[in-house]
Amino acid sequence: MENMAMREGFGHDRTGLSPCFLTSEDEEMESTPRDLQQKWKRLVQGRIGSIDDGQEVVGEDRDSNWPDLPMELLMRIMGLVDYRTIVVVSGVCTAWRDSLHLGIVELSFCWCGSNVSNLVRSLAPKFSRVQVCNLRRCLVADVAIEALGRNLHELRVLDLTGCTLLTDESLLALASGCTRLEKLNLSGCTGITEVGLVALAGRCSSLRQLNLCGCYNAGLDNALMALGAGCSELQYLNVGWCEHITDRGVTAVALGCPNLGVVDLCGCYHITDRSVMVVADHCPRLRALNLYGCQNITDLAMYSLADKGNARRTAAGKGSMNQSNSRSITGQLTRLAVAADSGLGSCSGSNSSSSSSHDSVTHQQSSSTRGYLETLINDPQGFGLMSLNLSGCMALSAGAVQAVCNAYPALHTCPDRCSLYISGCLNLTTVHCKCAIEARRERVSRHRSAPV
Repeated sequence: MENMAMREGFGHDRTGLSPCFLTSEDEEMESTPRDLQQKWKRLVQGRIGSIDDGQEVVGEDRDSNWPDLPMELLMRIMGLVDYRTIVVVSGVCTAWRDSLHLGIVELSFCWCGSNVSNLVRSLAPKFSRVQVCNLRRCLVADVAIEALGRNLHELRVLDLTGCTLLTDESLLALASGCTRLEKLNLSGCTGITEVGLVALAGRCSSLRQLNLCGCYNAGLDNALMALGAGCSELQYLNVGWCEHITDRGVTAVALGCPNLGVVDLCGCYHITDRSVMVVADHCPRLRALNLYGCQNITDLAMYSLADKGNARRTAAGKGSMNQSNSRSITGQLTRLAVAADSGLGSCSGSNSSSSSSHDSVTHQQSSSTRGYLETLINDPQGFGLMSLNLSGCMALSAGAVQAVCNAYPALHTCPDRCSLYISGCLNLTTVHCKCAIEARRERVSRHRSAPV
């Protein structure tokens, strides 16, 4: 590798490194000698096989040159490699392992095979400062999550999407040792129940974003009541396809979590207008609401949403929202958009059903998530619905839905900015946003003025 290439590479930042290891351009180090580079390559290639087999990589390297590599240069190199190489390098020598222990704050095990549980157990004590951990779709067992709970006390973000082997023992371990959790994705973890979720809600009071999509054994009213009582800072909640949820649970979480900005209730067939009305009344920062397939929702809920939207617009016009509140809410929207981008998105879609497998449910996440990302960040007033999914709500009339659309200018039906989803509702085909109506008028005007 040439000197110029090394200098360009070292300028690349990596979110997995602690900020204390990132230096300015003037402090960049000289490139490593060629023999050292070749030695690095041979060492890593020789140890990759043992990691792939799930074996623990420990022990000292017998060559004294490797511990002499400056730690600043080591952390720069770690900014250019993948997570698997980071794990391999942690076994080179004690000095390197201790440096990585201090510098690495983000790890992903998605590359690992069937022995991921053993690897997590062996690495958790060495990387105790990790704040972001990704185990998405890993065949991980409870013993691995218990190791995280014992060692990663600074953990903030954990993605366990599709980890179907996990049970309540994992949630109890997280509740015991990871009390600083802010973002947790349990989508598709069908083995957990409300017992573990209640314990988690009682200890992790900093929880801001929670995805329970497809967790039909955990998404129950008692779990939502615990969230409402213990997680007042909750901003994002996805309980899609938790069919046993009723108005009782939704009411409890809406009353206890006034900062809710995104609520996904797709496939929750038992909820009624009461749930929507309570959310509209007590969650003024609501930005996205997913009611896909909720066939018990009627015009009463829509008119309640419209009334709240009109009232808040009127209050904003009178100057009730000051500049500092606007900045605060804008910051909240930014965090919610980042959360949706990191995999905490909706699981709904027009082709979903309650009997779908986890793979098909997860496949539907991208459509609604993209809608959230496009709309959550563009609210100049700092309030108001910006994404509403009413697909499959067959009891609604066009007049009621049009009232909601008129009350929230950020809701659009035009294809390039669509954020009001009404697919499958043939009685709502006449609902249009303001820009769609204006575009149609312009086309009609051009047609009439065109020469014969």
